Amino acid sequence: MQNRKKLSGAAAKQIFLGEEKKLNILLALGKFGWLSQSQLAMYCKTSVQTIRHVLRRMMNDKLIWTETYNDSPGVKAFALTRKGASLLKKGNQGNSLEKVSTFYKSRGFLSNFEHQYHRHLANEFLIALQSEQIELGSHLVSNVKSEYEIQTLKNTANSIFQCVPDSLVLTTDMTLLIIEIENSARGISQHAGSLSHWLEVFAERYEQDGYYSDSLRSLFKELVSEDDEGSFDYPDFENVEQIFVCRNEAIFRNIWRKVERVTAAYSACRENISYFVLPKKQQWHNIFLGIEPRFHDELETRELVIRGSERHKYAADRRQQIVEELNATGVSRSLLARQHNISVSTLDRWRREFLRSI
Repeated sequence: MQNRKKLSGAAAKQIFLGEEKKLNILLALGKFGWLSQSQLAMYCKTSVQTIRHVLRRMMNDKLIWTETYNDSPGVKAFALTRKGASLLKKGNQGNSLEKVSTFYKSRGFLSNFEHQYHRHLANEFLIALQSEQIELGSHLVSNVKSEYEIQTLKNTANSIFQCVPDSLVLTTDMTLLIIEIENSARGISQHAGSLSHWLEVFAERYEQDGYYSDSLRSLFKELVSEDDEGSFDYPDFENVEQIFVCRNEAIFRNIWRKVERVTAAYSACRENISYFVLPKKQQWHNIFLGIEPRFHDELETRELVIRGSERHKYAADRRQQIVEELNATGVSRSLLARQHNISVSTLDRWRREFLRSI
């Protein structure tokens, strides 16, 4: 590397900014596990072109690896190598991380991870919040815990919420935002029990107290203080808001109806429940640009649920035709469901109805 003492003016400034962006990239990858090029640009608040140059130098220095996401139009994910993680740990920036994510091979670090787009959405949402691409009223983001970090703290998270959230955000007014990424109907069914239990606790607390406050314990260790006697002081969150990020309208309607059922007896909490509904076409860059939150009891939100229900109504004879098509052609359930603009669970229900009628 050139000696900075021999440089001045624009050249010295350019080298300094490049080093600063490199450290920011190391920290981002240590915190989130892996990120795309556009996510790193948003995190570092710079252009994709600038980030591309920095990433190229970091790859040449063997600080990061890259691999292409499955089912993406060539979108690459970047992650730390052992050398990159070691460099991050040596600096003070790595002290706030529970665990620094490392990948020791240049190929295959994503291959064993099934839900790649789920993680991509979770990371994108947090970074969009931090960069203020997403606005949540008067809330200002103070601290975030990524999905990767939550997994290292899942026992603590489960003891507080009776479930393990996908991501957590703490605002400057100590409101805790609990983020759930709903990327597939299958995912909804897999964690329906824990999600329902959490919503019941959440709803009951709001009905009784009008708010939900509790200790953060060790979820945000960077906020824990120690007094002169060596005792630790764990801060409290003062309120909770639940946010569902829904991959499409069909998933949104399933989640909305579940929330409606669970909170039927304790509706006071619904003003603290919101949804981000993504367009049908899968996006990889600037996913949340122009997407505004929908609150549970808003008229427009309910109208979206009703419109979707009407669109998916089929007469009995038409339902039977679709089931017969499934049985006759052997086409996959997910493909047939997409062709007829219904969910796989709806198709399965029609199939059971058809079998009972035989």
